[in-house]
Amino acid sequence: MKTLRSKTAAIIAIFLVSTITGAIVTLPTANAHTPPWTITTHAFLTVNPNPVGVGQPVIIVAWAGLLLPGATVSNGIRFHDYTVTITKPDGKTETISWPNVTDTTSTAYASYTPNQAGNYSFVFSYPNQTYTWSGSYQNDVYLGATSKTVKLIVQEEQLSTPISSYPLPSEYWTRPIEGQNTDWRAIASNWLGYTHPSIFKMYQPDGAAPNSAHVMWTRRIDDGGVAGGSNLGIEGNVFYSGLAYNPRFAAPIIMTGRLFYELPLMNSGVGGGWVCVDLRTGEQIWYNDKMGVDSSYPSPSFGYLYDFENENQHGVVPSGILFSSNFGVAYDPPTGKRVFNVTNVPSGTAAVGPKGEILRYQINLAKGWIAQWNSSKLWSTGSLGFTPDWNQTNGWVNASTAARYDWNVTISAPIPTSTSASYAIASDILIGNTAFAGAAGTGTPNPYTVWAISLKPESRGTLLWMKNYTAPPENVTRFLQAWDPVKRVIIYLDKETFQFSGYSMDNGEKLWETTPTDDMSDFSYFDVTHAATFSTVAYGRLYNSGFGGVLYCYNTTDGKLLWTYGNGGEGNSTFGGLYTPWGRYPLFIGSVADGKVFLFSGEHSPNTPLYKGLMVRGVNATTGEELWTLLGSMGYPPRSYYPVAEGFVLYHNIYDGQIYCIGKGPSALTVDAPMTGVKLGDSIVIRGTVTDIAAGTTQDEQAARFPNGVPAMSDGSMGAWMEYVYMQKPKPTNATGVEVVLNVLDSNNNFREIGRTNSDTSGMFTVSWTPDIEGDFKVFASFAGSESYWPSSAETSFVVDPAPPAPAETKPLPPDMTGTYVTYAAIAIIIAIAVVGAIIILVLRKRP
Repeated sequence: MKTLRSKTAAIIAIFLVSTITGAIVTLPTANAHTPPWTITTHAFLTVNPNPVGVGQPVIIVAWAGLLLPGATVSNGIRFHDYTVTITKPDGKTETISWPNVTDTTSTAYASYTPNQAGNYSFVFSYPNQTYTWSGSYQNDVYLGATSKTVKLIVQEEQLSTPISSYPLPSEYWTRPIEGQNTDWRAIASNWLGYTHPSIFKMYQPDGAAPNSAHVMWTRRIDDGGVAGGSNLGIEGNVFYSGLAYNPRFAAPIIMTGRLFYELPLMNSGVGGGWVCVDLRTGEQIWYNDKMGVDSSYPSPSFGYLYDFENENQHGVVPSGILFSSNFGVAYDPPTGKRVFNVTNVPSGTAAVGPKGEILRYQINLAKGWIAQWNSSKLWSTGSLGFTPDWNQTNGWVNASTAARYDWNVTISAPIPTSTSASYAIASDILIGNTAFAGAAGTGTPNPYTVWAISLKPESRGTLLWMKNYTAPPENVTRFLQAWDPVKRVIIYLDKETFQFSGYSMDNGEKLWETTPTDDMSDFSYFDVTHAATFSTVAYGRLYNSGFGGVLYCYNTTDGKLLWTYGNGGEGNSTFGGLYTPWGRYPLFIGSVADGKVFLFSGEHSPNTPLYKGLMVRGVNATTGEELWTLLGSMGYPPRSYYPVAEGFVLYHNIYDGQIYCIGKGPSALTVDAPMTGVKLGDSIVIRGTVTDIAAGTTQDEQAARFPNGVPAMSDGSMGAWMEYVYMQKPKPTNATGVEVVLNVLDSNNNFREIGRTNSDTSGMFTVSWTPDIEGDFKVFASFAGSESYWPSSAETSFVVDPAPPAPAETKPLPPDMTGTYVTYAAIAIIIAIAVVGAIIILVLRKRP
């Protein structure tokens, strides 16, 4: 006997229950009565699938054909002691029982796996049920039933195994993702905003990210680039791009294939309203000119997706919500409409719960308690499903009531009130510490205190450890830099010595300390000015970069330096030469996602015109290998992030004032063959084009410059080619196209390859081929795709006619007869001469 083994089985059973509840009746209400009533019930039982193979599970659903009066999710009015007796083909029996039926619909369910071929018998029974709860039906007796039997046929032949998902896409795809494509969860993702706890220190844990510099589209967010004209202070002066204090595109959100961001107003980075565009095309979906302008419409701060589960609803609430800071105002993502307001949200250290809810750990060290506030409790959990409280409160929700909390417990030991919480892992641990020196300060509190409190259900509120640490010597300033929740390490950075150190999250013991490399630039001193944005942790590694121009990768287990990027040769260099005073271009982490680190160069307030050669870079997060580069910059952290979602990374390019969307895009292939028949033995030319059909190629400039389409280029040429297509840079002279494979299906129905070639910088490809048989041919041209493009293909046809007949053949003379023929000819000539001579003499004689 086996009980439910998976959520899938439970969902199947619940679906069945939901389907049948329409046929279940509730007895009419009645006044109290004596003697108690005796009420007949009816047993119902299903066992499916039927038939089934040996060793394959079936779902048992059993129920009494009525509801107990007053049964709700929140009470215990239920049937009890259901039993299903199973008789196997060999006569042995097994029993599945339910001492208490948990479902309000009087339904119980279980999974069972038969292990013998033959006929099984399932008999459902339950005893009399006395209504023991108060009310009109108290002491009434619901008669038991043993009348329902189901036969199950178990066969040796197996039923086909259900697919868990359809395959990952092999072609260009968009939202919505069809619901049976379960495995596509690995490539689909959302960037819920840098203030959302799921995007912790620029790390995107979900979805895919681009392996190429291919541009999907660009969209102007502000006037950018060269202003033009004279009397503008400096020759070639450019429009100000915001940079440190007025950044553009500073807090974008990506949710379910939509990108949300704020427009700038004049010199400010904000105030121009919010816009929503399609992530894959850049096409505008809506614009709200009040959002971020009118005080009643504050700017969105983060996105919210939540899985709501109860007896009637299962799944993520459609579209999600856009929330302003601290949950203040909620907006509908597809329309931008203001939906409701939330007040009195408590402060606290945030973490993400198992269903997408945001949890906040509110702690009072003076009074010694800690509580968990749960954002999902802004909604009621009634039996009808997802029911917003604001439907009942005129659009205002009070977030401070006790109903919004999961629990409140006492801390097991006193903790100094001079400390505060700094980091939390939901249902695991809360870390707190003494406040360290700010960006403008020096030195470290001596001693400083760090502590950890358990958030686990079995030990909630227990002080796990608390330690006092001696400050580093010589007035060194220590920063709490990062946390690794997987390797469970707390990481500090000492500003003046450039040293990282790691401490155990579980006991506070020191684990390791790094040694700075000999070539580390003293500009690294400034890397902790905004400590939270120069380092991030992912994949058991600490990544750090900054004004020194080098990305360092350390193992968070032992602090070992694994690799560096930026201080090597070609393909691993940020050397700026005479372009900047920095030596190496400053290098900042824009985001980490899908095994890649995305980097950009910039500074706080660069001169104008801007330094040449600033680049966006993609680097392998495991090896440090440079994957791609593209001219561009987003300015200066900590106010700049590169959102990553669904295979795309986006940024504001300060060189031209446009948003760039980078990712794998669609391609198109054409192929042509001769439209008239060719003779067998003649060669033919097959030709066509491979083009980039991303949305950006239809923008005004690109469509005008490339009326026949933007040619598709190889991954190795992509960076320079995109700079040519979208940034008005010279056309690369060494760009290479993509490989096209040609196959034919000949008149004998044989499918065979006839050639491979690369397209050129016009997108064209040609192949010459001589057909070897006559008849009808189909040509199949295919581009297999690359890191830059999804695949494409096309087909055409031609016919090969029979070869023309050969000219008539002249037979040669036999070798031994040659002399004979010559002799005969000579004799004939002599005779002819003699005859002619005789005729002449005769004529002369007859003359008078």
